[in-house]
Amino acid sequence: MWPLNFTVRPHVIRSRLTLPLALAVWSLHSGPVAAQALGAATQAVLAAEDQRFDAMVRGDTAALRSLLADGLTYTHSDGAQQSKAEFLQTIGSGALRYQSIKAEGRVVRLRGGVGVVTGRSAMRVTVGGEVHAFTIQYLAVYQHRSGQWQLLAWQSTRLP
Repeated sequence: MWPLNFTVRPHVIRSRLTLPLALAVWSLHSGPVAAQALGAATQAVLAAEDQRFDAMVRGDTAALRSLLADGLTYTHSDGAQQSKAEFLQTIGSGALRYQSIKAEGRVVRLRGGVGVVTGRSAMRVTVGGEVHAFTIQYLAVYQHRSGQWQLLAWQSTRLP
């Protein structure tokens, strides 16, 4: 594991995990929509995710600002948790640089203005001058607000 040295605040974790966990449980009871048989809303969620991944690789905090919800909870694969402002600062400062993000096996579940994506991704990042390559399993929760899909919550687990 590579430590990102972010401050983890237990009271924030409890309050920020309530919605993502509730949505994750709800998503298990909703039928999955395979990425091969996509409707327009599913396509839009995946397009937002692809735009976000692309902006992360480019280090484009201006683009990310509109792709991330104000109430974002971003949990990295090492357990470090960040708000939208903290995540944007980390990307903008170069403390964490995404070299590549290659998502696969994505499944989207939709309910109203909420989209839940599960998938895997091959990641290549630079932290502290060291390059790390690994694969993650992830859960991403998107909300439809002001005509666009924004990431509300991210939880990833590094795979062996």
